[in-house]
Amino acid sequence: MKTLEGVRVVEVGTAVAAPLCSLLLSEMGAEVVKVENTERGDDARQMGRQVKGESLYFFHYNKNKKSIAVDIKTEKGREIIKQLVKTSDVFVENFRPGVMDRLGLSYAELRKVNKRLVYCSVSGFGQTGPYSEFGGYDIVVQAMSGLMSVTGLPEGEPLRVGVPIVDILAAVNAAAAVCSALYMRERTGEGMYIDLSLFEAGVAAMGQWISTYVGSGELPARHGNKYPAIAPYELFKASDGWFVVAVGNEKHWRLLCSALGREDLLNDPRFSDNQRRTQLVNRDVLSRELDKTFSTKCVGEWVELLHRFGVPCGPVYTVRELLEDPHVKARNLLSEVVHPVLGRTTVVRSAPFYSGEKPSFTPPPLHGEHTEEVLKKLGFSGEEVEELERLGVVKRHKSVFDKQ
Repeated sequence: MKTLEGVRVVEVGTAVAAPLCSLLLSEMGAEVVKVENTERGDDARQMGRQVKGESLYFFHYNKNKKSIAVDIKTEKGREIIKQLVKTSDVFVENFRPGVMDRLGLSYAELRKVNKRLVYCSVSGFGQTGPYSEFGGYDIVVQAMSGLMSVTGLPEGEPLRVGVPIVDILAAVNAAAAVCSALYMRERTGEGMYIDLSLFEAGVAAMGQWISTYVGSGELPARHGNKYPAIAPYELFKASDGWFVVAVGNEKHWRLLCSALGREDLLNDPRFSDNQRRTQLVNRDVLSRELDKTFSTKCVGEWVELLHRFGVPCGPVYTVRELLEDPHVKARNLLSEVVHPVLGRTTVVRSAPFYSGEKPSFTPPPLHGEHTEEVLKKLGFSGEEVEELERLGVVKRHKSVFDKQ
């Protein structure tokens, strides 16, 4: 049984944070009804690579959902949302603070409709504070949270992480907060409001460097692929490509030296413990010595040898190589779905794995694909749905008509 089976989530979200939160909940078994505007839908439908008019960016974050296209700026549109909320458990949105209030869809208003509703607002900087009205895109928060200041080469420019990491962290935090609120609701019989921001997720991710600065007065800097707290814990180049080695403790250090036949490094006082190995001068010498050794064999040979000795390591995969890795298949990380436009394609599991469950997915919805289905379940007749569409309150995807 899915852990959230029987839970209905209404998502009024765009881009990544709210959509990924509701996606995680859907993979735990919740039914997700995604509310999109009647014109272009979720902004993500226009982001990234397009194939046959469909966004592959949107594809990942919106599988397992139903899409209804409703103009929530209209009174009739807001009434539809309130009717939907009556029989729902969770409401997730990621608009700027104040937008839901102005639309009459705030927690205070929706609680009048359903006091058991768990309402989660994910914003850039939170509902209060001097930055609350700022646009909270991932790169802005990566910059302002300090993440970019510690990412990149020492002599280079600050770099963003290659995925929208703050959006992702905020979404995971939001999904966890929703689950805990649902658990609390079982005790109290009432829902609650969750105020969660990308900025707080970014600042929390910087926690170790904040502690380092506060405790030592040393300002954290960029170290490229060398993790300043541990050595060797970095990227190396073999004869045919790149791989990483992660020496997490002194046992790993001894095993690495044994695997490489470099007892000279083990006996060198500059490398006798992690504190000495992480000193900048010593680390540079150690890295050069390891580079010389690692250049003599290919990645596959080194990874096989180091794994045999119990040294944590791994190749730097491209996406193609990742998808060909047998462990990905063994862990059921990928599934196939049939999309009405893109055909048979692959999706990635996002939520945790539960014992005894076999992951299953539905493809991301077309814009307004389920408008008629959801409205009819709310009690609207076919004629009423047509009238609402004529008035511009809702929109159905043309495939609805094709099936009739």
